[in-house]
Amino acid sequence: MTSAAASDSSGDEANDRWGKWNVALHWISAALIVGLITAGFVMADQAPDSDLRLLLSRLHTGSGLTLMVLTVIRLVTRLRSRPPEPLALAPLHRRGVAFVHGALYVVLFGLGASGAVTGATSAWPDYLRGSLERVPELEQLASRQVHEALVFTLGTLIVLHIGGVMVHELRVGGALRRMLPWLRA
Repeated sequence: MTSAAASDSSGDEANDRWGKWNVALHWISAALIVGLITAGFVMADQAPDSDLRLLLSRLHTGSGLTLMVLTVIRLVTRLRSRPPEPLALAPLHRRGVAFVHGALYVVLFGLGASGAVTGATSAWPDYLRGSLERVPELEQLASRQVHEALVFTLGTLIVLHIGGVMVHELRVGGALRRMLPWLRA
């Protein structure tokens, strides 16, 4: 290891990449988000007394809590670590990047809050414990409606995020290398 790399506690070489913890938290969060969205849609299509629905509901709740903890850790890690050098972006693209990243955090915390409120104001915990034979009716709860709307908002933000990375990658290059540890210069 070079002395420059050894002196950089975040693990970035030449500060053109996010540190290994930021990268790991990004991809773990991304995997959890894909799993949560998938589980949410699949469980909603199951019969109210389905064993699969109960299993997916438990996984969805536990994974959602895990994602909230990881999002807090990710935000703290991101704020405390040295970011890589800014990408060469047009001013409008830079504002779009900042907006999408900020909105992703807001929506993720909104999803966690709306999920927590839905659980706290319904029989959801009893269902997860197996005390109820079928899933409680949640559709009439405002927090459940907000939760669903935020899922679609999150999906839109993810498409914008990936699209922005691809636009930059095709125009200039270097964006993927910052978050994909196996890509080199």
